[in-house]
Amino acid sequence: MYCLRHALEQIPSFIDRYAETGRYEWPAGYFTPGYVAVAAAALSDRGIPRQDLFCLNGNVESYLSAVGFHQAVWRVDEYPLGRVNEGFNYSLVTALRGQYDVDTSTASINGCLRQMARQGRDYTQSPAFGELTHVVGELHDNVWSHGKNTGFSLAQRRKDYSVDDYVLEFALADCGMGFLAELQRARKGEFTTHRAAIEWCIEEGNSSKLASAVDDWAQSLPEDYVGSSPFGRAVETVEASPNNHQGLGLAKLVSLAKLHQGDLYLASGNCLMRLDPSGTMSFRTLSYEWRGVAISLSLRESKLEEATPVPDSLEIEQLMNKLRG
Repeated sequence: MYCLRHALEQIPSFIDRYAETGRYEWPAGYFTPGYVAVAAAALSDRGIPRQDLFCLNGNVESYLSAVGFHQAVWRVDEYPLGRVNEGFNYSLVTALRGQYDVDTSTASINGCLRQMARQGRDYTQSPAFGELTHVVGELHDNVWSHGKNTGFSLAQRRKDYSVDDYVLEFALADCGMGFLAELQRARKGEFTTHRAAIEWCIEEGNSSKLASAVDDWAQSLPEDYVGSSPFGRAVETVEASPNNHQGLGLAKLVSLAKLHQGDLYLASGNCLMRLDPSGTMSFRTLSYEWRGVAISLSLRESKLEEATPVPDSLEIEQLMNKLRG
């Protein structure tokens, strides 16, 4: 089974090989949402055309067509059959190409997650499941708010026979700025490594959006404004946006994984963080640097059925109160 970690190790080398052969070869095997999301982001970012993708196994080609991979990456739907299992076992791959795709993608993924949650014992009213859908929305918002680059996400339900349980996995990846570049852009100059940036971003209450040192007197420009500032060089400007992102999604993500024994991968730059089901957090240096952010979270359904809510820290509550005015 190939997961997000394998994608970060394999896909850059496949792209290097593509530069020599003109063929991007997708290996045979079983692929989790983490792998698929990273592949979609990488192929889209590198501009690899559809005709240069070759799957080494026909079942893989059928799987990618069924989950809408070609439609999301190349805007071509190659699945003529009805997707009878969509929303029951998987969501379509969603593409976030702009700020206004955030709500649509969140509604699509969360709608499918709710359908998946009703396949066995209905746990859609579980506080843990409510937290999961909230985190999905925050992470979608993060992609465009921070990366300013197309992101791809999907969810899938599978049986884990080793523990006789079903697993829900949500994954998202982009080739945007990444955490370190975003913090440096926000004038947090003390960060010099990707690991330090990740560790800061997953702490409760930390947000590069809130930390950004923007002049209180800065003038707002429309999101689609092109050209030099009409206010002159002496006046700082900021881009207006409908985004209301507050940067709390990553802390919630880690809290959700810890409390419900999830398996979480989070990568940016040359660093891959893993929080395993035992609650152990580890970091490893990647052979290839991932320009952007890649995330996958796997949760067992039996844990999502539990009624224990993810606790909000006092720090987050106080921060939200300040933001509300």
